[in-house]
Amino acid sequence: MKLYLLSGWATRRSVWKPVLKVLTNKLDVEEVDWRKAIDGDLDRRIAKNPERCIVAGWSMGGQIALQAAACNPGSIAGLFLVSSMACLVEREGRPGVPRQTPHKIKVMLKRNRKVYLRAFFTQCLFPIADPRIIGNLLEESDSITMNTLLSGLDYMSDTEAGLTCEAPLMLVHGRDDNVIPWMCSEYISRHNADNSRVVYIEKAGHLLPVVKPEIVGELLNEFSEYCIAR
Repeated sequence: MKLYLLSGWATRRSVWKPVLKVLTNKLDVEEVDWRKAIDGDLDRRIAKNPERCIVAGWSMGGQIALQAAACNPGSIAGLFLVSSMACLVEREGRPGVPRQTPHKIKVMLKRNRKVYLRAFFTQCLFPIADPRIIGNLLEESDSITMNTLLSGLDYMSDTEAGLTCEAPLMLVHGRDDNVIPWMCSEYISRHNADNSRVVYIEKAGHLLPVVKPEIVGELLNEFSEYCIAR
């Protein structure tokens, strides 16, 4: 079965790299760049795929996956969302970050991009910030233009991904996530109560595919087996 992997804002392929070592060979894996996905690349891939597929997304990638499921009903065998949300900003009844946060991020990015991204990746890796991993993430982020980072923030803030997915969902979230509150996964699950499962990882932050790859990989294998058997 085809598995599409989506990374999150300001990151690229390295996010899922540790998990790839754990995944079963029953899956035909394709990584999709979030920058191209928000311009329709994921939808085009799903449309060309003759069979139903699984879409896994981390952070912003999960939001894109939810939106893809809403736009491609019947084509998705399952959604696997890690540290994700339906929309970045909070509103009454929907958890998220404060509404002014995206604007503050834009200001800090324009003031000193490298300083902000270093702080962001450190926050993603909380409670253990590995300088080597931060360095790798910063190096990869160098290939992402400022305009793309800003448009990605707009997408996360302005898009409210569909919450009526017909396919099964598994949501994985760290209890100590300081970037996207774990309540965001709970919110998505409540709106898909008949076909969703939430797994909370204690003492873990936002970048679960990097810091907890064995747990994330085994959960994705388990979920994939379930989707294949349906």
